[in-house]
Amino acid sequence: MQWREVVTFVALSYAIAWAFWTPIWPDALQSLTRWRTPTSYGGGAYTALGMFAPAAAALVMRLFISKEGLRGSLGVVRRWHYYLIAVFGPVALVMSTIGISVATGIGEFDPGTNRPFWYVFLLLLVIGTPISSALALGEEYGWRGYLLPKLLPLGEVTASVIVALIWAPWHLLLLLVGLNYPGKDPLGVLVLMTTLGIGLSLLLTRLYVAAGCSVLVVAFLHGSLNSFSDRLSDAKHLSGDPFVVTVGGLVGIGLIAIVVLITYWRRSPVVSATEQPATSSAQGDRGHDELPAGP
Repeated sequence: MQWREVVTFVALSYAIAWAFWTPIWPDALQSLTRWRTPTSYGGGAYTALGMFAPAAAALVMRLFISKEGLRGSLGVVRRWHYYLIAVFGPVALVMSTIGISVATGIGEFDPGTNRPFWYVFLLLLVIGTPISSALALGEEYGWRGYLLPKLLPLGEVTASVIVALIWAPWHLLLLLVGLNYPGKDPLGVLVLMTTLGIGLSLLLTRLYVAAGCSVLVVAFLHGSLNSFSDRLSDAKHLSGDPFVVTVGGLVGIGLIAIVVLITYWRRSPVVSATEQPATSSAQGDRGHDELPAGP
């Protein structure tokens, strides 16, 4: 295990992002003092650029510290069905979360527009998801593209949990200014976000490995989830306790847990974890037949 590289990368990812988010530090500290997050997100649109901190950290590591270089680091594959899974899997999760919350009476959904729902859906799919995926690539190039391969020799599950325990608290400043869980106590926010992070990390790892170590595929999954959940299941459109009704609440986490159990129960053998990062680029160049089997 290359623990020195892991620790250095994590330190850089936190330092770059939290330095960029310096303007929200006072509001974050105020939330801790009041022991309550704001009722609406107060970070501003510029905070989304902080998502590129893990990518910046990975570039520094690849070029100057661990020196793997950049060749093949995106692990691009050409199997289109992985991208369909990446885009429409989160759509199914968000819509199921909304449906369960409304059907059980624990939440109410308001699309927030007079336009037909198909119009909103199409905008999120065609415009929102590509934009969100480009932003998510800033995270995934670091978390899954650099950190995960360093940890995969420990096994997919262990590696996924470690990544999640790093990834979820990385969002802490944003969470404290109202991201995902407005009007809630900070400890509960961190616990729910970490639980969500573990579930998502397991799914992202499985898709990353199955898709031949493709960072682009997991970036599309991350981006699609952000696009649809941020617009359809946020507090403005899905009312109710955010600890319960949202994708990051008990309903969404429960659905993710079911998918994780099914996915890992029926997963196919893949090449060894220590071989994947080195072969991902070559696999993409050789075509489709030599990629690992999908989930």
